Amino acid sequence: MSKSYLLWAVIGMIGYSVTALLVKFATQSGRFSGYFVLMVSSAMVVATSTTITILRGDIRAFSRDNLASADGLFALGSGVALMIAVVFYFLALSEGPASVVVPIYGMFIVGGAVLGLLFLHQPFTLRNALGILLAAISVYLIAGHPAP
Repeated sequence: MSKSYLLWAVIGMIGYSVTALLVKFATQSGRFSGYFVLMVSSAMVVATSTTITILRGDIRAFSRDNLASADGLFALGSGVALMIAVVFYFLALSEGPASVVVPIYGMFIVGGAVLGLLFLHQPFTLRNALGILLAAISVYLIAGHPAP
C-alpha cells in the first residue's frame, strides 16, 4: 500500500497552517471581512476541485440519482459540515487572536478521532485515549487563557 497519503496530509496541514496566517493578514486592516476572504478562497477551492473532478472523469458521478443515494447524502452532508466549519473558522480568525482560534479549531482532530471510534468502529486503545487527552491538554495550555 502506498503511503502517499502521508505526504498529502502534510501538504494539507501546511496549507491550513498558512491559511490561518493569511486570513489574519487579509482581515487585520478592516478592508476585508472574514466573509469576503472566505468567498475569495472558497471560489478558488471550487474552481480547483471542479477542474480536478472534470480532468479525472469523476464528473460522471454528478447526477440526481447519485446525489439521492446514501453516498450522495453523505457527500452533501460533508458539504454542510465543511461549510459550517470553514465559515465559523474564518469568522473566528477575523475577530480573535490566531494563537487562540487555531488551537481550538484544531480540536477537530480529536472530534474526528472520537467520531471514528464511535461510528466507524475503529479500535479504541490506550494510545488513542492518551493522544486525545494530551491534545485536549495542549489546546488548554496554548489557548486557555487569552490576553484581554
